[in-house]
Amino acid sequence: MSPEVVVLGATLVALTLYALLGGADFGAGIWEFNTALHVSPRERALLRRAIGPVWEANHVWLIFVLVALFTAFPLAFAAVCRALWLPLLLGLLGIVFRGAAFAFRSVPSPDEPRPFHWETLFALASTAAPFFLGASAWAIASGRLDVDRSGGHGGDPLLGWLNPMSIFGAFFAVATCAYLAAVYLARDARREEGVELAELWRRRALVAGAWMGLLSAAGLALVATAAPVLWEGFRGRAAPVVLVSGLGGLSSLGFLLARRETAAVVGAATAVGGVVLGWGVAQYPAIVPPSLTVEGTKAPEAVLRPLAIGMAAGAALLVPSLGFLFYLFKGKRPAA
Repeated sequence: MSPEVVVLGATLVALTLYALLGGADFGAGIWEFNTALHVSPRERALLRRAIGPVWEANHVWLIFVLVALFTAFPLAFAAVCRALWLPLLLGLLGIVFRGAAFAFRSVPSPDEPRPFHWETLFALASTAAPFFLGASAWAIASGRLDVDRSGGHGGDPLLGWLNPMSIFGAFFAVATCAYLAAVYLARDARREEGVELAELWRRRALVAGAWMGLLSAAGLALVATAAPVLWEGFRGRAAPVVLVSGLGGLSSLGFLLARRETAAVVGAATAVGGVVLGWGVAQYPAIVPPSLTVEGTKAPEAVLRPLAIGMAAGAALLVPSLGFLFYLFKGKRPAA
């Protein structure tokens, strides 16, 4: 297997992990936004415990994706930055302000036991980050970015990324994060808080899952009409991944109905992971369709081969470390 394919595959896996872990992280703040900041103290404490130990570690995957794209496919990275600088900048601001708000709201002062302004910023930034990141991803998938084979961008520098697919993708990303967070929190609540709060999050997860099913069907219809090349990929080599994704979504709803929240987490992760992996498989060999492909944007062999080796060595350290982190804070009950 060529080193560029190895690097691209590792990048796609990292992007999937960011969607699954960072997405649920964002979703906790989205639910505060959805409830107009009227969550109970017990809910807020559950949200804080759920994301507190791991919220910074989740962004490791996004950094990995950016560094890999910059190093291995520099022309594609340049094209993406030129065409999508505005939504990517807004998404980055959401990540930064979200982190600051989470830190400051976790240390209330005696004069302000509930820092409402920090909670508001946290909820808004948690919603804005996936909104603009999702718009960027779907703008790439649409194949409508006016980029050339040298990495240049000839479209509108401010609004060239806006099209029906990017707008839909922004809302789809927010809904995805809310869905993941609700399923994950239903599991955490069952383990930590007992029946009442677990049932609340289970109902929210069912509603979010039903909406996700409708949005996924609408998204496939939109791809079929607005991005025919990508649609052919979904119908062809990515069809098994799309099927597994759909089965994962249906199983998550079934497990939620049966109050088997841990199994529902696996189903939800399969559904969302299948969406990201299916996109990558369907779009290959294009990176920024239609003009920028893996072959046309890859770095020299002298760069790609050491990068692939470095990724393998780094994964040997990173994956067990993050796995142990999640085991410590997610794998055992709080009393343990």
